[in-house]
Amino acid sequence: MEIDSFTELVPLLSNFWRTIPAAQQLKLESSLTLLKQDHQLGQLYFLGRLEAHSVAYLLAFGTPGLDVFRERKFYYSRNAVDWILLLEPTDWTEEWSRLWGEFTGNASFAFKMRSLAAGSAGVVVREQDRLWYVIHAILREAAGVPRGALRMSIERDVVLNPFFQGLTRAEMVQLANYQHFRRPERPAEENLRGRKECDLSFDVFDRLEVDVLPEGKSFTMRLDDSGRVVVWSSLHWLGLEFFHKADSNVYGFFYQGDGRKNWDLPFMVEV
Repeated sequence: MEIDSFTELVPLLSNFWRTIPAAQQLKLESSLTLLKQDHQLGQLYFLGRLEAHSVAYLLAFGTPGLDVFRERKFYYSRNAVDWILLLEPTDWTEEWSRLWGEFTGNASFAFKMRSLAAGSAGVVVREQDRLWYVIHAILREAAGVPRGALRMSIERDVVLNPFFQGLTRAEMVQLANYQHFRRPERPAEENLRGRKECDLSFDVFDRLEVDVLPEGKSFTMRLDDSGRVVVWSSLHWLGLEFFHKADSNVYGFFYQGDGRKNWDLPFMVEV
């Protein structure tokens, strides 16, 4: 949730049974606004809450320029007031998603993981580095936005589309009309294939329906009672929900979970 729209978006969390206490909401809005100013960020998002054994990590990310992915910075806080910058680990790998131990709440705690490479020594991962990785993985694999919310500029910058007016009620219940919140990883022709109408500036982004395995079954959808707000839930990163209000530019995503990936998903759905 972009901090500039925080007050407007928080009430929508009730659509997936989440809430932020009023006192904490005020702290977050104030501290994140100051963080945005102090770090000279063009946009700053509150991602949510990661539940650890002894404390909860509050998570945020932002970028200094108009490009929503370039030089992206990750932050965490324990008290909704003081924010700590997470530096990208120098030796991280996707194997870190196999770490299954519970977060402790101690940022210096060391997790031990056996390497998959034969003859290699075990890997030690600090909790602070693992926290960076979890934010990175959630944003790459699970966060989504409506089609048209992001736009690729001529300079290859990914920016928020100021002309986005939302999906219609009919469009918002179709998985094909949602895209990953990340730079395109698939070829442009693959993302454009099969569309009756397309716009090169915002249809080059990776579609949620062509996802990591199992394809098209990594998310579930539900509507609120009014039929005007749709909520998509990730089944890979349980606790990540993204939402969109029909015929409006109101959308966002929110995470509340334990930071562990659901590796059992292929056994939970019909492939």
